[in-house]
Amino acid sequence: MTKLSHLGEFGLIESLKKFQNLLPRVVKGIGDDAAVLKVKGGRQLLFTTDMMVEGVHFLRRMNARAVGHKALACNVSDIAAMGGEPVFAVVSLGVPGNIRARYVKDLYAGMWAVARDFGVSIVGGDTVRCDKIIVNVALLGEVEKTKLVRRQGARTGDWIFVSGPLGGSLRSGRHLSFTPRVREARFLVKKFKPSAMMDLSDGLAGDLGHILKASCVGALIEEKLIPCHRGVSPMRALTDGEDFELLLTMPSGRARKLLEYQGSEGYRFYPVGVIRPRREGFRIVRAKGGIEPVTAKGFRHF
Repeated sequence: MTKLSHLGEFGLIESLKKFQNLLPRVVKGIGDDAAVLKVKGGRQLLFTTDMMVEGVHFLRRMNARAVGHKALACNVSDIAAMGGEPVFAVVSLGVPGNIRARYVKDLYAGMWAVARDFGVSIVGGDTVRCDKIIVNVALLGEVEKTKLVRRQGARTGDWIFVSGPLGGSLRSGRHLSFTPRVREARFLVKKFKPSAMMDLSDGLAGDLGHILKASCVGALIEEKLIPCHRGVSPMRALTDGEDFELLLTMPSGRARKLLEYQGSEGYRFYPVGVIRPRREGFRIVRAKGGIEPVTAKGFRHF
């Protein structure tokens, strides 16, 4: 009997795909940052959900408002990664019966602050008794058909960018206070249209690996180009995760124009490598010389 620890998080996801009921209105189901659904007019719905569990994603001693912030913000980040804008959320909460009411109110206050900043309406949800605190948010977003960006679409010769410094998120507490890159994503899809994009939740190595798999390509990144937070090495930044920056690819012509446009609207994007043919695999140019395969996989739950 196969155990989840042997199957792995993404092996589990692959095995669950057979249970999808993909009706004609489903543009994209399991396998991206959000599902894509057809609606009337020139827009599409984005639908995503993320679960946070005490002891895995946060500790009870952490600030409840910050935990609430993260619960909604990581979903908003998923919508941003598809080029869209968040609109409606529902929140399901599992809590022990002896938890203080103040904690739950602060948790929701953190979510409300994110909802206010990004124009999201929290329209319902559910609460149940549970041994540990569990927060699950489901979020609807919208995107114009012409501006939707998915993980597949990267092509040989495309440049690879990230939207900010990486690494050290858990140690520094940034994983509880990050700002979803909705504005940056909308700027990109309106002016430069990335060929592929996702958010960085499991580390550069793991998440770029998802784009490479979806796009059937390889990549060559440079250690010296990886932007890092203070005290974090580039090789550690490859796998740290919980950065919630954007990871994107873009044809070289548009990429050069993006660099020329750099900073004009307060945004900065960092080129870290280039998409290569699939046969070359995923490799890194080390700062001290030499090229080696990237074998790190980033964070995994199982």
